[in-house]
Amino acid sequence: MKKRIFKWSLFPAIGFLLFSSFGVAACSNSSFKPASVRLNKKEIQMSIGDREVLTASVSKGYEGSELVWISSNESVAYVDGGYVFGVGEGEAYVRAFYGGGNDYCHVTVSDGGSGPVDTPRINLNKNSETIKENGSFTLTVTSIYPTDATVEFRSSDTNIATLTQIDDKSVTVTGKTEGSTTVTVSGSNGITKVCQVTVSNGSTPSSDYDTGDLGTLGFTGNLKIGSPKNQRTFMEGLLADFNTFTGSNMTWTIMDFEEDNGTSGYKDASGMPAVFPYASDQTMTLSQFGALANVPNSDVDWIIDNMGDNVRKAASLNKVVGYPFAADNGLVMFYSKSAVAGHEEVLETLPGILDYAQSEGLEVDYNLNSGFYLAPALMSYNNGEALYNVEPDGQSYTATSNFNCENGLKAAKDLRNAITHPAIRNANSAPKLSDYVFVTITDCSKVENFKKSLGSEYAVAPLPYIDSAKTARLGSFLGYKFYGVNLQLSKDDMTKATNVARFLCSEYAQHKRFVEYNVRPTLLQSVMSTDFIVDAANEPHIKALAEQSKNNGVIPMKAVSSSLWSESMVAYSSLKLIPAGADDAAYEAVLKSLDKALTKGS
Repeated sequence: MKKRIFKWSLFPAIGFLLFSSFGVAACSNSSFKPASVRLNKKEIQMSIGDREVLTASVSKGYEGSELVWISSNESVAYVDGGYVFGVGEGEAYVRAFYGGGNDYCHVTVSDGGSGPVDTPRINLNKNSETIKENGSFTLTVTSIYPTDATVEFRSSDTNIATLTQIDDKSVTVTGKTEGSTTVTVSGSNGITKVCQVTVSNGSTPSSDYDTGDLGTLGFTGNLKIGSPKNQRTFMEGLLADFNTFTGSNMTWTIMDFEEDNGTSGYKDASGMPAVFPYASDQTMTLSQFGALANVPNSDVDWIIDNMGDNVRKAASLNKVVGYPFAADNGLVMFYSKSAVAGHEEVLETLPGILDYAQSEGLEVDYNLNSGFYLAPALMSYNNGEALYNVEPDGQSYTATSNFNCENGLKAAKDLRNAITHPAIRNANSAPKLSDYVFVTITDCSKVENFKKSLGSEYAVAPLPYIDSAKTARLGSFLGYKFYGVNLQLSKDDMTKATNVARFLCSEYAQHKRFVEYNVRPTLLQSVMSTDFIVDAANEPHIKALAEQSKNNGVIPMKAVSSSLWSESMVAYSSLKLIPAGADDAAYEAVLKSLDKALTKGS
């Protein structure tokens, strides 16, 4: 078995809208009694580099409990044993977990500026930095008030990073061992600032995994590369490896570009990155922006050989326009093992889950008022076939919809019962914070969030059957993530960008991403290294998706119009209003209206 490539340290962001929806479960039976957790602060406002302290008051939980601190967005606020460090501008939620209970504090971090001239302050040249083992950087106090104030530098873990004094306002920070630590700068003026330091093991990138058959390229110049904000460090590492493997000396400008809505703020493609990530349901939008260049035929052949023709089709409009690097948009079910102990059979069907939750005073988080969840659920009885399709026709698109059919009718009836069930959460805003969620149905790309925040208490399972008769499983889209190459590039930059995109979806890069984020690779098993196959197959959410696929529970998602999501939300509102015992005509009217809106919406 090949040696596993080292895991880079990275602060993974966890969006609050999702993070807040999975509190630790509570159960009214005697096998699970949650502790009470209370933090001393509910709100913190701080500047980048600041440090605040949270304390938690807890009551005894089940045996073996320990206090665990989690930040919803470690690129904004990093937490270590109750100490909260401002890392970057934005918002985060810091939670303390203990014995099945938890409490949270809302943290807002601003850039802080230099502050009024007569206010005690310390400003640093860096608030975070990533270095390799034996690598170093200089940390300097750039301004201080009062000007005669003194400072003291301290590394929280000298095994990871050591400090060498340069003068009274500067130190050299040297990486020793892979990991993360903080350098605290304490001033005699009462101000404390921190710099978050991440140290990688400095290994030369391994070529045990296929790197895209690129050979020696010798590129120079600069390209703008899009990356989700919380993945900047990861992307920087991959791009450094691209230079190493291809003998290039490129420089990079990393631009924030989210996979799900990266076009936000752009009027056209001219200002977009040369290479950017995007989800499969953004394909049409990006094409209409004029942002997606066709993948060269040679790279199309490489995609087919390494990922298969189905993946090639998912990356296509009229022609292939994306380089696939992850298949992580499928839905799976997370559940509390303690809350369901001895009653595991209730997990087999959605009605069983809902009725059990109601009897035990628990809640089920399945956000059916979101089109991303409702649309595939409406396809539950259709044997894995989409009831909605978009086909390209030159620069326009033709949509066909057939939710108003026998299968759509069955699903609509069962979903109306779920939507109106008292145990289900379907808030139009962010789900409320709760300690009483025992099942969450959500995007499997969030698996790392659950693992980190809830550990072994939660398990993963395939989606349940939609009805008590076990006729069909709830539907789930199989969504891909791609790298696109900007159509607006010069010929020279286009050549560079396509090679970068090919590297970013190679086995080497996919393995790195799998190790860091637990996302499912797009590669065929026939081309994957043995240890990669084993590692991926052992991931619970990947197992769950594989089982769903065998039962026609996964619907391949191609290019779709955003109207699928918005119009499905309209259908949700209508289904919610249908009274119990209504005849078929009430449901058919909703489905007919959905079909009409979707066909028109193209």
